[in-house]
Amino acid sequence: MAKKVGKTQKITTVSLVDLTGGMNVATSPEFLKDNECVRLENMEFDIEGNKLRTRRGLGSPLFTFNSPIVHIYNDYELNDFFIFLKDKRIFKYEFGKTPILIGKLNGLAERPSCTKWGGSLLIASGSKLQEYDYNTLKEIEGSPECDIVFNRSGRVVVAKTGSDLLIYSAIGDVNSWTINSNDPASRKDVNVGYKDGGDIVAVAELASDVLVFKSNGLIYDVQNEPEEWSITLLGNNSDFVSRHACENINEDMVFLSTRGLKSIQSSQVYANFTKKDIGTNINPELKLRTDKPFISDLRRTKQMIVSGYSERELFVFHYELQAFTKWIFPYNVTAICENQYNVLVGANKNDTSGSLYELDFKNTKDDGMKIPQKIVSKELRDTHKLNAYRTYIDIQSDKEGDGIISINDVRIEHHWTGEEQQKEYKTQILNPILSFMFTTDDPIIFKYAQFDIVMQRESIVSAGSSSSGGKRRGLANARKRKATHDDFLKGVGSGGGSPYS
Repeated sequence: MAKKVGKTQKITTVSLVDLTGGMNVATSPEFLKDNECVRLENMEFDIEGNKLRTRRGLGSPLFTFNSPIVHIYNDYELNDFFIFLKDKRIFKYEFGKTPILIGKLNGLAERPSCTKWGGSLLIASGSKLQEYDYNTLKEIEGSPECDIVFNRSGRVVVAKTGSDLLIYSAIGDVNSWTINSNDPASRKDVNVGYKDGGDIVAVAELASDVLVFKSNGLIYDVQNEPEEWSITLLGNNSDFVSRHACENINEDMVFLSTRGLKSIQSSQVYANFTKKDIGTNINPELKLRTDKPFISDLRRTKQMIVSGYSERELFVFHYELQAFTKWIFPYNVTAICENQYNVLVGANKNDTSGSLYELDFKNTKDDGMKIPQKIVSKELRDTHKLNAYRTYIDIQSDKEGDGIISINDVRIEHHWTGEEQQKEYKTQILNPILSFMFTTDDPIIFKYAQFDIVMQRESIVSAGSSSSGGKRRGLANARKRKATHDDFLKGVGSGGGSPYS
């Protein structure tokens, strides 16, 4: 029969070093992987993925409008931004200069769809197409009403949410929208999912195909070009949210559904696509609100921005690492857009104004406000009390700063200078559940935090080995070992104290 005769102790270490698994709120904290954490806020990985640092700041406003910003589009070729305001005005913005008013949207859609066509910009906002040739903004007479526009194979393609129709312009002519059955180069229409009970809500290009999302959850794959169309049902129950939350990332199509973030991936087999959940780790928070979403691709830093409701909080998917962080801004962010050199942010302080900001590492504050960062580790649990007795912290910073190391509800103030940034702290924190957190609002590169923990284990022996003679011999041997051996863990136990005290 087994019998408890005492307790043994061993040291284990919790390390916050490799956090490339990112933030995970879908798994219970004690079951997270070693490279994951509960919270990873206002931090970002560098493009190589080997540094975790304070996210880029907004700095001071570049320009403030007297109407909220609802959308930003970038002409990547000419490096110009187009700013769309809630009051329908459109501004062209060359970075570092004063925005130029070019006109107003003619449709009711709050956020338009845009595409380049030759040397012009085409804009769809629910009414007829508008064309900006970098001199004037005009309405294209004869064009269909639309709020979706893109181009492929020398044609402009439009659609309007609420319909089943994809409409292709005449080849090479954005002003030609007349059907002529005798002219293969004229306008062509195709019904997608005719009378299937749903309407088009978004259209996206993936590889050589066009994917059509409908309000009933169906996804169609439109292959080939006019006269040779082939339309197949790709999937159902997509729970698709909005055409503004649909973006090409590398070779995949990423979209937001009411159940979280998903992707459609093309395979090596022609016309074969695979649907995948890619937001599993953050979906419990992301899907709480998806009423005004947007997705932006920051290709230069391999980041995808995901917002469910265009307010202060958004998620960042570092797609090289397949890991998430969370960014929190002081204002409602409605658009993030990059060109070849800059990342532009549209943020609204209130319902009557909106400002442009540059997201950049040279900006260490958000409009004069410090950037609060938070890292929360996985939990360590045991049936006995754990003793957190030693903590190491190492950060990298060009300036003097302060942070807080928290072990459960015990706070350790950590101050660093340009010369001294690594420190060791001794504690005695006893609890069967330990959670570790580091917070700061000073710009840093986070290197590591390490926590040494003493764990207790009960010693079990068989009943046969617990006779009185054996017990006396065991105690005598123990006294002998104690007299000749300096126990590393002396001082830890019921009397408390750190083994290093």
